[in-house]
Amino acid sequence: MSNEAAFVAFWQREFPEMPCPAMPRELSELNMTAQMTMRATAPDLYTAMFAGRNDVRLPADVSVRLSSGQLQPGDAGALRAAGFESQAQQCERLGQALQDQRMADEIARSREVYQAEREHYQRYNEMGLLERLAHSGDLPEEVVIENRRRYHGG
Repeated sequence: MSNEAAFVAFWQREFPEMPCPAMPRELSELNMTAQMTMRATAPDLYTAMFAGRNDVRLPADVSVRLSSGQLQPGDAGALRAAGFESQAQQCERLGQALQDQRMADEIARSREVYQAEREHYQRYNEMGLLERLAHSGDLPEEVVIENRRRYHGG
């Protein structure tokens, strides 16, 4: 589908009560509502129509990553400023996925620590008084041995 046909379909879908304007050559030919709507609902069309057409140029490293398909979450701002809305949203999704994974990893580690502590306390609660004292680390080994001898007769 041509950009013009895609623009007509976008306009009719998003602004059915308004007559379709001439095909914009510059982003400034669209009002702010149309710009924001196109960015949100038709980022590929926005990119196809306006990427690289303003005075903002991509930093060289971002341009190389864009060309090689290795964009990073931090590239979103530069891409958006240069009109690459679709790729900027891709970077944001990537950043969100990485953040979600970090959160999932943190939750898994927390669960492991919690489970280990729970098992430790469960074993501790099942111990008798002398076993608890021996594991507490507060009493010197000699005192523990003396208490065992005294209370167990051995």
